[in-house]
Amino acid sequence: MEKRIKAYLRELGFDAVGITSLIDFPTFETRRRVREWVFAGMHAHMVWFERSLEVRLNPRRLLEGAASAVMVTMHYGRRYINPKLKISRYATRRDYHRVFRKLLRKFVRWAEKEVGGRFFTFSDSAPVLEKELAVKSGLGWIGKNSLLVTPNLGPNVLLGGVFTDLVLKPDDPFPYDWCGRCNRCVEACPTGAISEYRTVDARKCVSYWSIEYKGGSLPPSVSLHGWVFGCDVCLNVCPWGEKTPERANPHLRAKEDVFENLTTDNILRMGEKEFRRRFEGTPVMRAGLETIKRNIRAKR
Repeated sequence: MEKRIKAYLRELGFDAVGITSLIDFPTFETRRRVREWVFAGMHAHMVWFERSLEVRLNPRRLLEGAASAVMVTMHYGRRYINPKLKISRYATRRDYHRVFRKLLRKFVRWAEKEVGGRFFTFSDSAPVLEKELAVKSGLGWIGKNSLLVTPNLGPNVLLGGVFTDLVLKPDDPFPYDWCGRCNRCVEACPTGAISEYRTVDARKCVSYWSIEYKGGSLPPSVSLHGWVFGCDVCLNVCPWGEKTPERANPHLRAKEDVFENLTTDNILRMGEKEFRRRFEGTPVMRAGLETIKRNIRAKR
């Protein structure tokens, strides 16, 4: 059954697939670390993370009787379509939430018919500890920048998966930490947001302030260092990034003309209608036009 599931998900276009048991997940150590991160206020204004904390720590609240997780990855390449415009690479591709949702729903329809069981799908769209599940599924390790790093595709990957009540044979957890003594991401972070224990303090993180913060004007102490949406600094310095192909997985490739000649002045002159016409179907829509304009006007 497990071989059929993996083969079908790869046939759908995912780069890697791993399976893990939800018995004793998350571990006591993971529970402690996640709770400490929240209690220390490192989630900043993301109150939804705190509200959903106990759900994150108990997958069976999302699917009663959940016994296994099937985790998938898809890489978004390491090529910048427009190197002069500081938008995170993944955001210049197709919106992975939509891509994963469509493909995982197709998988569920197939699985319900072929192997039975019940399923719950997710792709950064539900309170799930995806990175921890990916490690437990054997897909990679959590790097010092808190992101999943995969041995074949580096850190430029996106995650999703399904919970199921099927009892599947798990893969072995990823056994290595191949960051070693490398500390490039920690040293390169422009705001010192990367904390010990492979966590990121959102209160200092450029990605948080440029995407998640919806409080209007940025505090005077916050600098985005020229980033318009997200931040790739820790990814760009990671030696494992060389493993990522230049071009994204075909499922994530967007129309390059949307971004290739775009300037910050173009965006500042845009109206809502033009913004939606240009960026519909990309993660940039998540921030919205006014937030993007705010980021451009912010002090460097």
